[in-house]
Amino acid sequence: MNTRITGVIHTEGDDLFYKITGDGLPLIMIPGGGGDGDSFLPLADELAGKFKVITYDRRANARSTANQPGNFSITQHSRDVLAVLNAVGEESAYVLGNSSGGVIAMELVKNFPDAVRMAIIHEPPLANFADDPARWLKFFDDCYQVAVSKGSAKAATKFGMGVMGRKTIAPLLSDIRLKLYLLREPKQPGVAPMPQSLADDIFIKQELIQVTSYIPDLEALRTYKDKLIFAAGDWTVKHKVWFAEVAQKLAHETDSTFVTLPGAHVSFMDKARKWAEILEVCYTEPRK
Repeated sequence: MNTRITGVIHTEGDDLFYKITGDGLPLIMIPGGGGDGDSFLPLADELAGKFKVITYDRRANARSTANQPGNFSITQHSRDVLAVLNAVGEESAYVLGNSSGGVIAMELVKNFPDAVRMAIIHEPPLANFADDPARWLKFFDDCYQVAVSKGSAKAATKFGMGVMGRKTIAPLLSDIRLKLYLLREPKQPGVAPMPQSLADDIFIKQELIQVTSYIPDLEALRTYKDKLIFAAGDWTVKHKVWFAEVAQKLAHETDSTFVTLPGAHVSFMDKARKWAEILEVCYTEPRK
């Protein structure tokens, strides 16, 4: 485990907590649902020899604040990436976005292309690009309705069990291994994650529908196709999980590159070394 630098940047009404691992080419990682940058720390440790890896908690998630939790905006989250980059002395960086972090990465490429050296967008959960969009749009709306009627904790359980279908063992194993890994991570005095109940409420009631119904600006992404790599896990592809369909379709629609990475939706948590080997090539070697 590498030495880390921690910090907080205040931007647009909230404090964003970040960590820096390593010293090299700048690489910022945008987390998915739950927004906890520590999910990337095993991968950051593997990449620290060549990259200055910047991980952060998205606003209204983990150790960042939620002063205006009802104002979720994908565009604002893309500005947050730029704010964190500037806070650590960078004007541009390589980007990795997982799940809803991948959606934010697409918005970042559209709004701030000069800040993006290369973006890898892993399994973005865009219902409109699935093979059966009506099914998934309804599923996410059902999750929201459960949150309204029965509470966000129950809705979060429905979401977690339903988004992968019945093929949940690989992501669960990744999560368990991450928790074991983070037992060695030093605690930050005076810094605590927000209550899980509030995090669930924000995720289900504010973030979920906006992210999953997002329509990317395909024309803009085609313009910057040389900055884009869409990705899905080999496990995800093999089991025909709908995230893989989305990533493959977006790569085709934008005439950009598609790659497979080891494992499933969050396998950067426990297959970090294999991920690092592929990411180093994607970011630093010219594409054919």
